[in-house]
Amino acid sequence: MEITRRYRVGVSTSVKGIHTFDCTVEVVSDLDEASLRAITITESDALVAELDKRYPAVEEKPGKII
Repeated sequence: MEITRRYRVGVSTSVKGIHTFDCTVEVVSDLDEASLRAITITESDALVAELDKRYPAVEEKPGKII
């Protein structure tokens, strides 16, 4: 059983210097749909968690960025 994974990540920086990201995980395999969905969601959650660590959310306060 072969599983192919493709990750796409786009990181942007706003004018205020805030990093945001968009990510996609694509998993291709001959597994059944339920297994494939579970693997894709697990991989996606792991990628989002890693990106959240690298690009943490920035809280905005009126007139000030922290």
